[in-house]
Amino acid sequence: METGTGYDNTKPKSPLLGVHEGRAIYLLYNGILKDRKINGGNVLTGPVLATLPEHAGAKVIYAAANKLGAPRCQRDNITFK
Repeated sequence: METGTGYDNTKPKSPLLGVHEGRAIYLLYNGILKDRKINGGNVLTGPVLATLPEHAGAKVIYAAANKLGAPRCQRDNITFK
């Protein structure tokens, strides 16, 4: 949906789904991050952000919640959805 293109990797091994037009697209969910705790791997926090594959440009991150705050997201070029 984010890119308007198809996705052919049905079993991603990383929360980074890919890079499209310079934007890295991430999907956070407990299974991919090996964190089964409630509000664990599917919530964007500083420690979770530190574990994500790096990308120097814009990032679109899909997750259940965002605990980083607007200033941090703006500084790190993150769009949260």
